Amino acid sequence: MTICAHCGVELDSGMKICPLCGIDTENAEEQEFVSGNYPSNIIKLQKKEKRKFLWELSAVIAFSAIAVCTLVDLLVSKKLNWSLFSDIAVSAIWVILTLFRFYYKRTVLLFVLILVTILAALFLIDFISMDKEWFIPVGLPVTLAAFAAVGIVMALYRTARLKGLNIIALALVVLSGFCILLEMMLDGYLDGVVHLRWSLIAAISVIPVALVFLFYHYRLQKGKRLDSLFHI
Repeated sequence: MTICAHCGVELDSGMKICPLCGIDTENAEEQEFVSGNYPSNIIKLQKKEKRKFLWELSAVIAFSAIAVCTLVDLLVSKKLNWSLFSDIAVSAIWVILTLFRFYYKRTVLLFVLILVTILAALFLIDFISMDKEWFIPVGLPVTLAAFAAVGIVMALYRTARLKGLNIIALALVVLSGFCILLEMMLDGYLDGVVHLRWSLIAAISVIPVALVFLFYHYRLQKGKRLDSLFHI
Protein backbone atom coordinates (compact mmCIF):
# COMPACT_ATOMS: atom_id res chain seq x y z
CA MET A 1 0.00 0.00 0.00
CA THR A 2 1.37 3.38 -1.04
CA ILE A 3 0.64 6.90 0.17
CA CYS A 4 -0.06 9.91 -2.02
CA ALA A 5 2.82 12.37 -1.63
CA HIS A 6 0.46 15.32 -2.14
CA CYS A 7 -2.50 14.77 0.17
CA GLY A 8 -1.40 11.80 2.29
CA VAL A 9 -4.23 9.42 1.35
CA GLU A 10 -3.46 5.70 1.38
CA LEU A 11 -3.72 4.11 -2.05
CA ASP A 12 -4.44 0.50 -2.86
CA SER A 13 -1.72 -1.47 -4.58
CA GLY A 14 -1.68 -0.85 -8.31
CA MET A 15 -3.56 2.45 -8.07
CA LYS A 16 -1.72 5.19 -9.97
CA ILE A 17 -4.18 8.08 -9.72
CA CYS A 18 -5.12 9.44 -6.29
CA PRO A 19 -8.93 9.39 -5.98
CA LEU A 20 -8.89 12.47 -3.72
CA CYS A 21 -6.59 14.98 -5.41
CA GLY A 22 -6.31 13.36 -8.86
CA ILE A 23 -2.50 13.41 -8.89
CA ASP A 24 -0.58 10.73 -10.81
CA THR A 25 1.58 9.22 -8.08
CA GLU A 26 4.23 8.08 -10.56
CA ASN A 27 4.67 11.53 -12.13
CA ALA A 28 3.74 13.75 -9.19
CA GLU A 29 6.78 16.00 -9.58
CA GLU A 30 5.94 16.87 -13.19
CA GLN A 31 2.38 17.95 -12.43
CA GLU A 32 1.20 21.30 -11.15
CA PHE A 33 -0.68 20.92 -7.90
CA VAL A 34 -4.03 22.61 -7.90
CA SER A 35 -4.92 24.19 -4.58
CA GLY A 36 -7.98 22.74 -2.93
CA ASN A 37 -9.52 21.66 0.34
CA TYR A 38 -7.34 18.65 1.05
CA PRO A 39 -7.27 16.97 4.49
CA SER A 40 -3.87 18.45 5.39
CA ASN A 41 -5.08 21.96 4.59
CA ILE A 42 -8.32 21.42 6.49
CA ILE A 43 -6.44 20.22 9.59
CA LYS A 44 -4.15 23.27 9.50
CA LEU A 45 -7.16 25.55 9.07
CA GLN A 46 -8.97 23.91 11.98
CA LYS A 47 -5.96 24.36 14.28
CA LYS A 48 -5.65 28.01 13.29
CA GLU A 49 -9.35 28.65 13.82
CA LYS A 50 -9.25 26.84 17.15
CA ARG A 51 -6.36 29.02 18.40
CA LYS A 52 -8.22 32.13 17.27
CA PHE A 53 -11.42 31.01 19.01
CA LEU A 54 -9.60 30.25 22.27
CA TRP A 55 -7.88 33.63 22.14
CA GLU A 56 -11.19 35.43 21.59
CA LEU A 57 -12.76 33.43 24.42
CA SER A 58 -9.89 34.34 26.76
CA ALA A 59 -10.43 38.01 25.90
CA VAL A 60 -14.13 37.79 26.76
CA ILE A 61 -13.39 36.03 30.07
CA ALA A 62 -10.58 38.44 31.01
CA PHE A 63 -12.47 41.65 30.32
CA SER A 64 -15.60 40.25 31.97
CA ALA A 65 -13.58 39.49 35.10
CA ILE A 66 -12.11 43.00 35.06
CA ALA A 67 -15.54 44.56 34.66
CA VAL A 68 -17.07 42.48 37.48
CA CYS A 69 -14.22 43.14 39.92
CA THR A 70 -14.26 46.87 39.18
CA LEU A 71 -18.03 47.12 39.53
CA VAL A 72 -18.11 45.20 42.81
CA ASP A 73 -15.29 47.33 44.22
CA LEU A 74 -17.11 50.54 43.26
CA LEU A 75 -20.39 49.34 44.76
CA VAL A 76 -18.82 48.23 48.05
CA SER A 77 -16.01 50.75 48.58
CA LYS A 78 -17.33 53.65 46.48
CA LYS A 79 -13.86 53.83 44.95
CA LEU A 80 -11.21 51.64 43.35
CA ASN A 81 -9.21 49.70 45.92
CA TRP A 82 -8.51 45.97 45.66
CA SER A 83 -9.92 45.74 42.13
CA LEU A 84 -6.88 47.57 40.79
CA PHE A 85 -4.64 44.66 41.78
CA SER A 86 -6.92 42.03 40.26
CA ASP A 87 -7.38 44.10 37.10
CA ILE A 88 -3.63 44.39 36.60
CA ALA A 89 -3.10 40.68 37.22
CA VAL A 90 -5.89 39.61 34.84
CA SER A 91 -4.70 42.05 32.18
CA ALA A 92 -1.13 40.74 32.42
CA ILE A 93 -2.34 37.13 32.08
CA TRP A 94 -4.38 38.02 29.01
CA VAL A 95 -1.45 39.88 27.45
CA ILE A 96 0.74 36.81 27.98
CA LEU A 97 -1.90 34.60 26.32
CA THR A 98 -2.03 37.07 23.44
CA LEU A 99 1.75 36.91 23.07
CA PHE A 100 1.56 33.13 22.89
CA ARG A 101 -1.18 33.49 20.27
CA PHE A 102 0.87 35.63 17.89
CA TYR A 103 4.52 34.85 18.72
CA TYR A 104 4.53 31.19 19.72
CA LYS A 105 6.95 30.37 16.89
CA ARG A 106 9.44 33.13 17.83
CA THR A 107 10.76 31.80 21.13
CA VAL A 108 13.30 34.51 21.97
CA LEU A 109 10.94 37.39 21.20
CA LEU A 110 8.15 35.69 23.13
CA PHE A 111 10.45 35.18 26.11
CA VAL A 112 11.49 38.84 26.17
CA LEU A 113 7.93 40.16 25.76
CA ILE A 114 6.63 37.98 28.58
CA LEU A 115 9.43 39.26 30.82
CA VAL A 116 8.54 42.88 29.99
CA THR A 117 4.84 42.19 30.64
CA ILE A 118 5.46 40.67 34.05
CA LEU A 119 7.84 43.45 35.06
CA ALA A 120 5.31 46.07 33.98
CA ALA A 121 2.56 44.38 36.01
CA LEU A 122 4.75 44.16 39.11
CA PHE A 123 5.76 47.81 38.74
CA LEU A 124 2.12 48.93 38.51
CA ILE A 125 1.14 46.84 41.54
CA ASP A 126 4.01 48.35 43.52
CA PHE A 127 3.08 51.83 42.30
CA ILE A 128 -0.55 51.66 43.46
CA SER A 129 0.20 49.92 46.76
CA MET A 130 0.75 52.02 49.87
CA ASP A 131 3.24 49.67 51.51
CA LYS A 132 7.02 49.77 51.46
CA GLU A 133 8.48 49.93 47.97
CA TRP A 134 9.49 46.45 46.89
CA PHE A 135 9.71 46.42 43.08
CA ILE A 136 13.26 47.76 42.69
CA PRO A 137 14.90 45.93 45.63
CA VAL A 138 12.99 42.61 45.31
CA GLY A 139 10.52 42.33 42.43
CA LEU A 140 12.91 43.29 39.65
CA PRO A 141 15.93 41.16 40.66
CA VAL A 142 13.80 38.12 41.59
CA THR A 143 11.95 38.24 38.26
CA LEU A 144 15.17 38.66 36.31
CA ALA A 145 16.77 35.79 38.21
CA ALA A 146 13.76 33.54 37.53
CA PHE A 147 13.79 34.31 33.82
CA ALA A 148 17.55 33.90 33.71
CA ALA A 149 17.16 30.44 35.25
CA VAL A 150 14.52 29.51 32.67
CA GLY A 151 16.70 30.91 29.89
CA ILE A 152 19.68 28.85 31.05
CA VAL A 153 17.61 25.66 31.03
CA MET A 154 16.26 26.46 27.57
CA ALA A 155 19.77 27.16 26.26
CA LEU A 156 21.08 23.91 27.75
CA TYR A 157 18.20 22.02 26.17
CA ARG A 158 18.92 23.49 22.73
CA THR A 159 22.67 22.94 22.87
CA ALA A 160 22.60 19.45 24.39
CA ARG A 161 23.41 16.75 21.88
CA LEU A 162 21.58 14.08 23.86
CA LYS A 163 18.37 15.12 25.59
CA GLY A 164 17.03 13.07 28.44
CA LEU A 165 17.51 12.84 32.18
CA ASN A 166 20.50 15.15 31.87
CA ILE A 167 18.18 18.08 31.12
CA ILE A 168 16.16 17.35 34.28
CA ALA A 169 19.37 17.14 36.29
CA LEU A 170 20.67 20.45 34.96
CA ALA A 171 17.28 22.07 35.62
CA LEU A 172 17.43 20.89 39.24
CA VAL A 173 20.92 22.39 39.64
CA VAL A 174 19.74 25.70 38.20
CA LEU A 175 16.70 25.58 40.49
CA SER A 176 18.88 25.10 43.57
CA GLY A 177 20.98 28.11 42.56
CA PHE A 178 17.85 30.19 42.08
CA CYS A 179 16.60 29.23 45.56
CA ILE A 180 19.87 30.45 47.09
CA LEU A 181 19.67 33.76 45.20
CA LEU A 182 16.02 34.15 46.19
CA GLU A 183 16.74 33.75 49.90
CA MET A 184 19.66 36.16 49.68
CA MET A 185 17.46 38.82 48.05
CA LEU A 186 14.60 38.35 50.51
CA ASP A 187 16.88 38.39 53.54
CA GLY A 188 18.63 41.50 52.31
CA TYR A 189 15.31 43.25 51.79
CA LEU A 190 13.55 42.17 54.99
CA ASP A 191 16.39 41.92 57.52
CA GLY A 192 19.35 43.63 55.89
CA VAL A 193 21.44 40.55 56.71
CA VAL A 194 21.72 37.36 54.68
CA HIS A 195 21.22 34.08 56.57
CA LEU A 196 21.06 31.09 54.25
CA ARG A 197 18.73 28.51 55.76
CA TRP A 198 15.97 26.85 53.70
CA SER A 199 17.74 27.44 50.37
CA LEU A 200 20.77 25.45 51.49
CA ILE A 201 18.52 22.62 52.64
CA ALA A 202 16.77 22.66 49.27
CA ALA A 203 20.09 22.69 47.40
CA ILE A 204 21.55 19.87 49.50
CA SER A 205 18.40 17.83 48.84
CA VAL A 206 18.27 18.53 45.10
CA ILE A 207 21.94 18.14 44.10
CA PRO A 208 22.19 14.39 44.92
CA VAL A 209 19.04 13.73 42.90
CA ALA A 210 20.52 15.65 39.97
CA LEU A 211 23.73 13.61 40.19
CA VAL A 212 21.74 10.38 40.14
CA PHE A 213 19.88 11.56 37.02
CA LEU A 214 23.16 12.47 35.32
CA PHE A 215 24.72 9.13 36.27
CA TYR A 216 21.75 7.16 35.01
CA HIS A 217 21.53 9.21 31.81
CA TYR A 218 25.14 8.71 30.72
CA ARG A 219 25.14 5.06 31.75
CA LEU A 220 22.15 4.51 29.48
CA GLN A 221 23.94 6.33 26.66
CA LYS A 222 26.82 3.86 26.98
CA GLY A 223 24.42 0.93 26.74
CA LYS A 224 24.71 -0.14 30.37
CA ARG A 225 21.91 -0.56 32.83
CA LEU A 226 22.00 -0.03 36.56
CA ASP A 227 20.92 -3.58 37.33
CA SER A 228 23.96 -4.98 35.47
CA LEU A 229 26.24 -2.30 36.92
CA PHE A 230 25.35 -3.18 40.52
CA HIS A 231 24.84 -6.91 39.75
CA ILE A 232 21.19 -6.81 40.81
